[in-house]
Amino acid sequence: MSDSGEKEHWSVDKKIPAALVITLLLQTGGIVWWVSSLNSRVTVVEEKAIATRLDIDKLKDVSGEAKERFARTETTLISVVETTRRVESKLDRLLDDRQPARANGPR
Repeated sequence: MSDSGEKEHWSVDKKIPAALVITLLLQTGGIVWWVSSLNSRVTVVEEKAIATRLDIDKLKDVSGEAKERFARTETTLISVVETTRRVESKLDRLLDDRQPARANGPR
């Protein structure tokens, strides 16, 4: 404060060079442009992350279905193998019953 009791106000001196004002405006514009482009890039990355997450979830669902189908196929295959073994054993018994007794040995 001055001795006369008047409040001092902040003021801009006319001696500020125009180059400084232009430089500050250009820098401010550049920063705004850079932040805007950065925001756009972040948005693209977020959208890709969401799409990737959806793809991963779909693959998990398909994987679960494939596991279930594989388990059913395995069960079916086991029953086919058991049936084949029973058929083979019955066929072996049938063939054994039809063969003549070879008590005399080969002729």
